[in-house]
Amino acid sequence: MDRDTAPWLFDPAATRALVLARRSPGGGPVGDVVSDVVWGEVVRLLRWAAAGGSGPPELRPGTWWRLAAESAALLRRLPALSAEIDQPWSVVPPAPAEPGVDPAGRIGQVARRLTDRLRSGEPVPLRVLAAEVDALGEAAVQAIAAHSFGS
Repeated sequence: MDRDTAPWLFDPAATRALVLARRSPGGGPVGDVVSDVVWGEVVRLLRWAAAGGSGPPELRPGTWWRLAAESAALLRRLPALSAEIDQPWSVVPPAPAEPGVDPAGRIGQVARRLTDRLRSGEPVPLRVLAAEVDALGEAAVQAIAAHSFGS
């Protein structure tokens, strides 16, 4: 993630405003709660991605582990949350990694796409969001592996 992301990403008022802005007009209480939960979790993932990209090198593998675990936790919840708001659920594969980008760079790419979705205000079906979360977790696992093998 870009360093200029950190000021708004770690500002609770700014991120709360972004999360609340993701609610769909006339979505009702259940839709609002699901939206708040999902986008609040996306903000947490973006914070872990930022920490992994900007923290001291010796701490990065730990933040990548947390990013991978938090991504998996959200992925496990998304089918049920999708059912709560009557959205159809299907598995959408994550976008393939761009050639020549190392895993840590891939984390940054996926985090930027998630940031764009968060800030756009455009509706995002949960199955589409799940593909991005899956890609983020996948990149985190690959970064851990690359670090472990010294690549």
